[in-house]
Amino acid sequence: MEFNAKDIKEKAKVDYEKTWLETASLLTKKGRKMQWPKSLGKKHPIIETELKFREIFLNLGFEETILPTIIPDTEVYKQYGPEAPLILDRVFYLGGLNRQELGISKDKEQQISKVIPEFSGFDKLSTILRNYKKGEIEADDFVETMVRELNIKEEQATQIIDRAFPEFKGLNPTSTNLTLRSHMTASWFPFLSKLQRKRKLLLKLFSIGSRIRREQKQDERHLFVSTSASIVVMAKDITLEDGFDLTKKILREFGYTKVKIVAKKTTSKYYAPGMDLEVFVNFNGKDLEIANLGFYSPVSLANYKIWYPVLNLGFGVERMAMILTGTKDIRDLVYGEVA
Repeated sequence: MEFNAKDIKEKAKVDYEKTWLETASLLTKKGRKMQWPKSLGKKHPIIETELKFREIFLNLGFEETILPTIIPDTEVYKQYGPEAPLILDRVFYLGGLNRQELGISKDKEQQISKVIPEFSGFDKLSTILRNYKKGEIEADDFVETMVRELNIKEEQATQIIDRAFPEFKGLNPTSTNLTLRSHMTASWFPFLSKLQRKRKLLLKLFSIGSRIRREQKQDERHLFVSTSASIVVMAKDITLEDGFDLTKKILREFGYTKVKIVAKKTTSKYYAPGMDLEVFVNFNGKDLEIANLGFYSPVSLANYKIWYPVLNLGFGVERMAMILTGTKDIRDLVYGEVA
């Protein structure tokens, strides 16, 4: 069945609840129209690249971990020192809506009575509103609670919210000190600090997950959300040359024997001086950065009471997938079309 989207949108503007109810008839509950034969679906190259990294890391004896994505900005200060404000300029801070104290005035009672003429549950509704304010009712349970406690229909509950409590629409978010992880490093430091007290060296760990950065713009090589295949090795005796060897060993598994590893002209403060390096491979005749390698700074490690050297190696999964598929624009790879 083909929907008349324009007609549905116009009707919803006039009466959302009525249109929401009526358009359910456009969908079919019974009967079998589709067949589900066994067949191979289409794989996504980024997921395939993730899985390849995972296989390589596991075969090298690394242990897989899951790291937190939400990071207090205080962790960034502990890791980056005086550079932290500049790093935080690239992160997304998390905010939330402040729940107001909502009472039921005479005007609100009138609006509710327009939805349900014989409504008598004002005291129960006041209790629901107070419990919501106190956080005893979650936002996604609010309508369900109204339906259950007030013995009303779902569409009546949402109409009451829409008509009698416009305050919900006027709530403005306020920021917290919580950020979305822009570097896997932000998660590694506190994780290693806790783990070293429980485990013996050598620690060889990896995690594959998202990095969310407030880039100035999204273009053919930069997105707000990207994927990192990140490694840390904590050991009493380990050298940067060991890191070179590990990097080249991993990239050989992808078929790359020519790898360029270059020290950055300026060092991020969470790395030790001169030990922040970029890894390049050739892509369409040019060097493309695909990874970072380096030793964490002993100053940053000391802030977490970490006692041993930590080598960090992080690959950009989308960048690697671009190379492996020959894709020139990362947006084609991730979203299927240029944004």
